[in-house]
Amino acid sequence: MSDPHLPPPAIAWSSFLNKRLLSRILWRSKRRHVLRPDVTAQLIENIATHKEVSALLISGDITNFGTREEYEQAASWLGKLPISPIVVPGNHDFMAPITYGNSLALWENWAEGSFPFVRCFGKVAVIGLNSALPTLPFTAYGYIGKKQRQKLAKLLAELGKEGYCRVVMLHHPPHKGLLPYRKSLIDTAALARVLQSHGAELVLHGHSHNATLTTVEGTDIPLLGISAAAMDSHHLERKAGWNHLTFTPHEDGWQIKLLRKDYTGTVFSRMKWLSTTPTRQAEC
Repeated sequence: MSDPHLPPPAIAWSSFLNKRLLSRILWRSKRRHVLRPDVTAQLIENIATHKEVSALLISGDITNFGTREEYEQAASWLGKLPISPIVVPGNHDFMAPITYGNSLALWENWAEGSFPFVRCFGKVAVIGLNSALPTLPFTAYGYIGKKQRQKLAKLLAELGKEGYCRVVMLHHPPHKGLLPYRKSLIDTAALARVLQSHGAELVLHGHSHNATLTTVEGTDIPLLGISAAAMDSHHLERKAGWNHLTFTPHEDGWQIKLLRKDYTGTVFSRMKWLSTTPTRQAEC
């Protein structure tokens, strides 16, 4: 799941003497009417009924303005989820400069301070990347950077040799055209080269508020997006939902099964494909 955009608590006005002010105006005028906490709550209730689910992944934008008050509120919310989650930050979580102590340090139970990090569930390895950073007004682009890419390359190579199913999660999608440039991942090409060279079975993202299945730019690696967890919509790809993924070892790699479910638990799409190493073939 992704982009719950939790309703903000009381926040000091001094926190809005920057880019956050524009976002607050948008929240008051529009976003608070379409991003509904009751929808997110129903989505979580549905996930909780699936006792077999061993990991809950949240790909960013848990907050709206990225203030300390919101990080604290989000920590309380994360701690009450039925499955202890793994999270990476989104652009709203880093809307303006903020110290580590006032931000990700408060989420240390669910996201490590150094990116990329790895959490393993059996032979499935989830690798969290941080694509979020403060940007200029009217932009929300992301950036991974050379340091993360170098560490990611080593992790992918090591985990691949050990036979892990490597699931990479970040907020911004590494695929041109899913979002306008001002909201895109600006080092998509560099990240794609790392993924193509060292392999990955699946890449997960949020940010677009759309349920999509494409590929990482310039590769055949599946790239899976999801709608915002708080948004109700008449369009299925925009309606709040979650991706129920099952990973099964196969003699040629990993079989990945995807059930797309809206926040009520209704399945509206079923897919499965075989992810092989070094080549990958999709079967839908």
